[in-house]
Amino acid sequence: MIEALQEAVGWTGPPREDVIERRHLAFYLHAIGATGDEVPPTFTACFLDEPPSLPAAASYGSGWLNGGDRFEYHAPLRVGDVIVSRPRFTGVVEKNGSAGTFALLTFETEFRRPDGELVVRHIGRRIRK
Repeated sequence: MIEALQEAVGWTGPPREDVIERRHLAFYLHAIGATGDEVPPTFTACFLDEPPSLPAAASYGSGWLNGGDRFEYHAPLRVGDVIVSRPRFTGVVEKNGSAGTFALLTFETEFRRPDGELVVRHIGRRIRK
């Protein structure tokens, strides 16, 4: 089972293009208890495909859990920015836990402006059980 995931390392998902809209930002800021017009880099989490669309994951387990997220900030985000992203599957490790065996998958998504400027890099771990 883990072999299909190991062979899929390097897979890239479909590209997507999103716009940072004032209305969605207001909802996000309210949800995290923040105010103002500054766009937090974690706002890019709204543009992640969850669960990841990795086809090989269907061969391992039947559910997803979030195993943690890390955001690297490279440039400020602004309302009106167009952000282009594409997830990439970068690794998998099989582990044994108290509830049995699971796969820990790592994905990296770079969020860039259309001119190629890197704004945010997201490294996400997802658990497949």
